Amino acid sequence: MTSPTPDLRTIPGVELVRVGRWEASTGEWSPTADDLAAAVEAHRAGILRKPVVHLGHDGPMGDASPALGYVDRLRLADGGQTLLGDLVNVPAAVAKLLPHAYPDRSVEALLGYEAPDGTTWPLVLTGLALLGAAAPAVETLRSLQDVATLYGVPIAASARRVVL
Repeated sequence: MTSPTPDLRTIPGVELVRVGRWEASTGEWSPTADDLAAAVEAHRAGILRKPVVHLGHDGPMGDASPALGYVDRLRLADGGQTLLGDLVNVPAAVAKLLPHAYPDRSVEALLGYEAPDGTTWPLVLTGLALLGAAAPAVETLRSLQDVATLYGVPIAASARRVVL
């Protein structure tokens, strides 16, 4: 008996970080264009595993929280001022909820990460927390509601309404 193939989606071109000064939960953070470029280089070099997508920073399941996809194809936009990535292998049911239940997100990263070879990377992305009620530190990111519309991604398809 073969197991069913999971229905997974890709959400392209999601804004992850912008250059600026942001008040994060860990304190003030001021990523530069050089930091964003380093994050792209570290990702391409495979310094760490691809950043995992998950619900919130401190999900109720802690270390047992499921991975809901990963971030891939990191790249720069807006003249190096914005870091973009694709959310890959997101379960279809979660993808449909993103614009409605989790329209915002927040990166998790290591600052000044020293790789085993001695190379120091100013910024390495390690995860992406999907946010619902909580506001992200980087307040100017495009909402996933807007991304779905921009790319015509079927994640914004309205759910059937059932009245009982």
